Amino acid sequence: MKTTILYTLFLIAATLTLVNRYTTLYINNSILHFIILFIAALTFVLIASQLFGKLKRSRSQLLAFIIVGVLCFIKSFLTWGGDWKTQTILYKNVTNDNKNIEFQMRGDRFSFGYKKRVVNRLKLFPGFDWTTDIDTATIDHKHWKKMNLYVNEMKFASK
Repeated sequence: MKTTILYTLFLIAATLTLVNRYTTLYINNSILHFIILFIAALTFVLIASQLFGKLKRSRSQLLAFIIVGVLCFIKSFLTWGGDWKTQTILYKNVTNDNKNIEFQMRGDRFSFGYKKRVVNRLKLFPGFDWTTDIDTATIDHKHWKKMNLYVNEMKFASK
């Protein structure tokens, strides 16, 4: 039973990590992203330790837990560019309330300034979005209602 849970957790966490990396699925919460990465890495280490007959004592498992946590934190710190934050909801889909066209920004960590993008965002469930780049000049206005709703998730000073 314990092994089945370990394999299941690894499969789910590794799949989410790979899908987030190589598709337009976006984990929009950095803490959730770190937790998924940590679970994927830790379960991989525990599965490998079972295969090689290592980490049998609880002290060595705790040490592995700490080392994997520190390595995941370092990896996240060095590669994470910041979360995309919605500044303005430009359009709202007429038929699907979870689908918006949004202007988003994120702060660059190691340079001064912000990256900007306009995306078609489908909110799948809390913490997970499906985002695709979109050109607002080519949208079909039959399916979209113009909003220009200023959300200001970056917490800039008001206009």
